[in-house]
Amino acid sequence: MNGALLATSTYLIVFRIFHILAGVAWAGSVFLVVVFLQPSAAAVGPAASPVLMELLGKRRLIDRIIGLGVVTVVAGGFLYWHDWQAFGSLSDFLSSHFGLVLTIGGVCAIVALLIGIFGSRPAARRLVELGGTIAAAEGPPPPEIVAEVPVQQQRLKVLSRVSFAFLVVAVLAMSTARYW
Repeated sequence: MNGALLATSTYLIVFRIFHILAGVAWAGSVFLVVVFLQPSAAAVGPAASPVLMELLGKRRLIDRIIGLGVVTVVAGGFLYWHDWQAFGSLSDFLSSHFGLVLTIGGVCAIVALLIGIFGSRPAARRLVELGGTIAAAEGPPPPEIVAEVPVQQQRLKVLSRVSFAFLVVAVLAMSTARYW
């Protein structure tokens, strides 16, 4: 086997492994949050607060999920670049069904990641901050603090669902791109 081919194959295998493993964990984590964790926490109500504070605060769940997204997007970027180069030019790549569908998937993944970074992370941090303020209050917490909690919960719920929708499109696009 040619040494350059082996190096290229190793490069592709390594980035594909990182891309797929991190992508599965990222999409699976968001699925778990959207389908199970958020509805369960809403059903339990304030009793879920200690678990959510542990997950969002101490264990930094949102940061971990975003980290998986970053690994997925960066590794996917290298794979995208390699495929694009194989077509000779970006316009040739985008004019193919394969390239167009991969691009749609990549854009959706990047949008999902940006929602996590600029939407979900700040909402989760604010919820942790509010929970700490409520827990530290001597006596009843200030009403404006209590009133902000459901607002941030709803914001996080909507952002998580929108992010999940983009991830579903990304997964569908990338898993089927070869067949269009």
